[in-house]
Amino acid sequence: MVWLNEAQHYFDLSRDIAEQVAASFRALLADRQTQPVLVLGTLWNEYATTYTALPSPISKDLYPQVRELLAGRLLMVPERFDAPALREARILAIEGDRQLSHALKYSKEGLLAQYLAGAPALLERYRMASPPVRALIQCVMDARRFGVGSNVPVDFISHAVEDYLTDGEYAALSGDWLAESFREAGRSVHGNLAPLTTIRHRKSSPPDGGTPEARVRLADSLEQFGRVDRSPYCPPQSFWSAACELLESAEVLAKLAEAAIDRHRLYWARRLTERVVERRVDASVLTELAHAWVESDPGEAERLFLKSTELGDAGAMGSLGYRCEERGEWERAKEWFRRGAESGDGFSACELGRIYSELGDLESSERFYRRAIELGETESLGGLARVLVEKGGDIDEALTLLQRSICTMVRQTARVSMVSLEDDAGIQRSGVTPWSSRGESAGSARRIDEVGDVGDCAKFLEAVTAAANDGDAYGMRCLYYLLRSTDEVAADEFLASAARGGNSFAVVELARELKSRGDLTRAESLYRQSIGSGDNKSLVALAGLMEEAKNFEEAESLYWQAIDSGEIYAAHRLSRLKEERGDRDGAEEVALLAADAGHGAAARALSEVRVRRGEDGGLWLYGLNPDGTPSSNI
Repeated sequence: MVWLNEAQHYFDLSRDIAEQVAASFRALLADRQTQPVLVLGTLWNEYATTYTALPSPISKDLYPQVRELLAGRLLMVPERFDAPALREARILAIEGDRQLSHALKYSKEGLLAQYLAGAPALLERYRMASPPVRALIQCVMDARRFGVGSNVPVDFISHAVEDYLTDGEYAALSGDWLAESFREAGRSVHGNLAPLTTIRHRKSSPPDGGTPEARVRLADSLEQFGRVDRSPYCPPQSFWSAACELLESAEVLAKLAEAAIDRHRLYWARRLTERVVERRVDASVLTELAHAWVESDPGEAERLFLKSTELGDAGAMGSLGYRCEERGEWERAKEWFRRGAESGDGFSACELGRIYSELGDLESSERFYRRAIELGETESLGGLARVLVEKGGDIDEALTLLQRSICTMVRQTARVSMVSLEDDAGIQRSGVTPWSSRGESAGSARRIDEVGDVGDCAKFLEAVTAAANDGDAYGMRCLYYLLRSTDEVAADEFLASAARGGNSFAVVELARELKSRGDLTRAESLYRQSIGSGDNKSLVALAGLMEEAKNFEEAESLYWQAIDSGEIYAAHRLSRLKEERGDRDGAEEVALLAADAGHGAAARALSEVRVRRGEDGGLWLYGLNPDGTPSSNI
């Protein structure tokens, strides 16, 4: 048995190491000679969403091994103990479990696990902390949510913390305030738990480099609280300055640069990017950072892609080919795709297969499509099948390829649609079988992927139908999208039946279908039903319907509700709505709110709208300062 407490600490190591860890666990689980084997871990929802999300066609796949390790194996744990679980806990407490007895006595609303983890006491300490202690904790919260390692350097914190304090708070500090604040933040509140824990190294096993650097670790419950509580805020200038000057890891600096880009803090993004370029860095880090720059500064993105190709990154070659093709530079695009395919990039090989197919060179097209499939690029399955048919080649192979393509596309679409694991848990609870069947659902999901990889559509249909009947979210989505690819009437009937049963996925999907067909009244009714059941993602869709109906006041109210519930992308639409209605100040206010929370696209979009009107030479042309004022630095 292997126990991975807070599994993100293992999967958020440097990418190569994290992928090796995941690959090793996959091999262990597949090795019949070592069975039985149990690998059990805990993982917060947001990490699970990140690890299981499919990459876009032009971005590097960051977590392929982690994603496959987790596929079909995620079990949602309810946030609160329900009545039956509490009854079982009370029985254990009566039988002598003193910790459980204490937790049952003092925890509220079924939040038993949180109490046992010391979360309430830690949260109370944070909320009641003096300004300098609270500033320290907030600084570490920001460092963790932006990708600094779990053990945060004390030297960095000491320089980054100052601007978390107001002028009045800073003036009132004692001479030894920093050391006193670290001591106070390290004082235990519940057993051995403290907001910040000093990391100690044994003399017998010093860290690489000799003398250990002082570091602290934020309590897990405060880290997760901070990811939500601090999400609307951009860190102050001292944070970015300290990061540029004191942090050394190229991967960490790249993550911070991406966070600055997301918040339209372009001056700091450029400084951090230069720190990355100056260091010895894995090419994949540069490629990922290049993708982050594409919308804000295409020229900077291309510069980074080129640097990455110099280090041999095949994915960057494919990305350059894609960008050249977008600009109509066909020969340059083909050359980059050729170099990418030769270096092992499946996307590049697939694109060459498509290009040669369009040119009528079916032999070359087949060669590159087959190369792409060898490299794991499943987008090529359908393309190769079409080429074989056009050539009059092996029809049986073409049919097998098409079936594999259908099974792959259905599964990809289903996974992409599963953007919220909390929604998935709700879907399973409202399915045919009770929540207690979730263990069987994991087995069903594995069966779906096994037969999907083979491409046997009959067995695939059988597997997804069985999973859907078990109330499995993944199975229901796969069945719906499979039906839509073959029989739209059957797909509609399945969706309507599931929606009548209260399935949240079916309700939302049916509302989208009705909207696309112009039946806005029924779509509105279904969106309101979904919102009533707690699906906040439907707020944005309903707001869009209200815009179409010219009910702008309700649309704005719904957008604000969505923003308050954490759907920050709603701010982008609200900013646009305010600009269109002539509320320029309101549009800027909402765009700034979105930028602070990491959705800088709203600020870019508003700036572009005004540029097209010939106004201002561009709003926030050089981005924003950390405090939200326009930056004058390039």
